[in-house]
Amino acid sequence: MKKNIFVLFLLLTGTFIFAQEKTNDSPFNWPPKLIFTEGASFNQITRIEVQTERSNFVRENFLVGAYCDISTKDFWFVDFDLKLAAYYPLANRFNGMDQKSKNMFNYAIDLFFGAKYTYEGFKYIILEGSAGLHYMYQLTDEFHLNYAGLGLLGSITFPLSKNWSIINSYFFSYDNANLGSNAKVQPYDASYQYHIDLGVRFSKKVQNSYYYIGK
Repeated sequence: MKKNIFVLFLLLTGTFIFAQEKTNDSPFNWPPKLIFTEGASFNQITRIEVQTERSNFVRENFLVGAYCDISTKDFWFVDFDLKLAAYYPLANRFNGMDQKSKNMFNYAIDLFFGAKYTYEGFKYIILEGSAGLHYMYQLTDEFHLNYAGLGLLGSITFPLSKNWSIINSYFFSYDNANLGSNAKVQPYDASYQYHIDLGVRFSKKVQNSYYYIGK
């Protein structure tokens, strides 16, 4: 139920932003300029069970996958960022010890929506930062995990040419991981994750003012 409410909230928020019609007194620029970025992503998830009589139980998942990022440009006094990623687990650890996965069809779906700020003062390097809501569904050997929390996304854009750019992104989130089937059987006291992304962007509508290759 909580999962459905969270997803519905994201959909309603996105609908309001992107369906807002521009009027003479509207602060929005409509239609918005959209920037699409695609690439590869690495994800490390850490879940902690606090123990009183021994060391804590620490579970780690290392995943690799692909992502797509859609962001606005000059839409409002801030822009908005929507990132969707899909992952497959490469390795699992329990208190530092490798664990073999029993189910080869484990996977994870990740969603981030936030407000974005862009700094272009360095000309040949563009800095971007986003803060917002994070949600993730993960299928493991034991449970269907649902994470919900707050996330921070920072990226460095290298403008290769007028239309092409290379983007290196870093993401961190702190989540509540007790929204799935593990909630009563194996609740976690803390959960956080890191993402490292490498992507490429091609855009004709939003072109680079300064770039390395070309005139």
